[in-house]
Amino acid sequence: MNGIVAAFVATGLYYVGFAIFKLAADRMEPIRGNRIPHMVWTIVSNWVFLLGLALVLCGLSLQILALSKESLGIAVPIFMSGVIPLIIISMIFFGERLTGREWLSLLLIAAGMALLTLSIGNPPPIEAVDVPAWKLGVVVGPAILVPLLIMVFGDYRPDGRHARPVTGIAYGLSSGFPVGTAELAIKGWSDSGSKGLSILATPYPYVTVLAAGLGFGIMVMAFQRCRVAIVATVMTVAAKSYLLLMGTFMYDEPWPSDGGHFSLRLAALVLGAIGVLQFPRHRPVENIEPYEEVPAAQATQPPPGMVFPQARDPLAGVPLSAPTPYPGQQAPPPQAPPPRSPYAEDPLGQYRNQPGEQNRRYPR
Repeated sequence: MNGIVAAFVATGLYYVGFAIFKLAADRMEPIRGNRIPHMVWTIVSNWVFLLGLALVLCGLSLQILALSKESLGIAVPIFMSGVIPLIIISMIFFGERLTGREWLSLLLIAAGMALLTLSIGNPPPIEAVDVPAWKLGVVVGPAILVPLLIMVFGDYRPDGRHARPVTGIAYGLSSGFPVGTAELAIKGWSDSGSKGLSILATPYPYVTVLAAGLGFGIMVMAFQRCRVAIVATVMTVAAKSYLLLMGTFMYDEPWPSDGGHFSLRLAALVLGAIGVLQFPRHRPVENIEPYEEVPAAQATQPPPGMVFPQARDPLAGVPLSAPTPYPGQQAPPPQAPPPRSPYAEDPLGQYRNQPGEQNRRYPR
């Protein structure tokens, strides 16, 4: 299969799998980063997620084929193009809506993708490069440890009832760098001369599984709380920028030599960074409808069937007066009070008032 065709098919499978991750996230119980065993079990035991994961793994296998035939300068713009149909899917099937500022960020990112495509020029042929262990450690270590720490310690803060919901920028960055690291390992996998099971003697399969697992876990957690369009866009920009920059560092793929293509690629990365920074950090507060003016006559009118509770004598337990009806409400018929207790006038029962006597005490 042609490398460019493989890259497009891989991208399509990749982002359809992410859309299925959103379906799985909506059907899971809430997951938190500070409960990693519970989070892992909840994710891997969901059959909808496993279906999406199968598509993503097929996409990753095609990425290995694509990166073995094409340079990063050609493959990265193709990989980034998959975010466009995912945004369309999120708006049609998930009912997501974007603000004007968010559309501006997407336009800046789209302009960066166009400049990145124009900066391809004449890439050099693919050559297998032996990556030293220190380079692999410098690239992989921070991209995995920092998002893991952010996920674990960031979720110790409880969600407040009145806290403004976030748009998902931090989630997108935290999942993007591990996903980009997994794609860097796939690049090394494709350049490696190892065939079959001999690839297990290299660090690339293990880095791929660890980094992709962390990135997908953060992504599912983000899809439970934020919109797919924002999380997926920021994740794509972070992952592909990391793949392009660190790929040049790890695999010695040079940037365009002429000044025009070099400037285009640099401008593309700058526009992508500006687009991510332009995204608002919190979702806008929904407008609260003002109270309607109610006429005074209607304000004093209770709902039908509602009557004020009737006051009662605390000692005798009998009504003190008839309930007062609302305007326009018929008063209930009067009821005969029960016979009064002989101790109603003297709660202690120490005095008996007879006709002609004045509070005479009788011994018990």
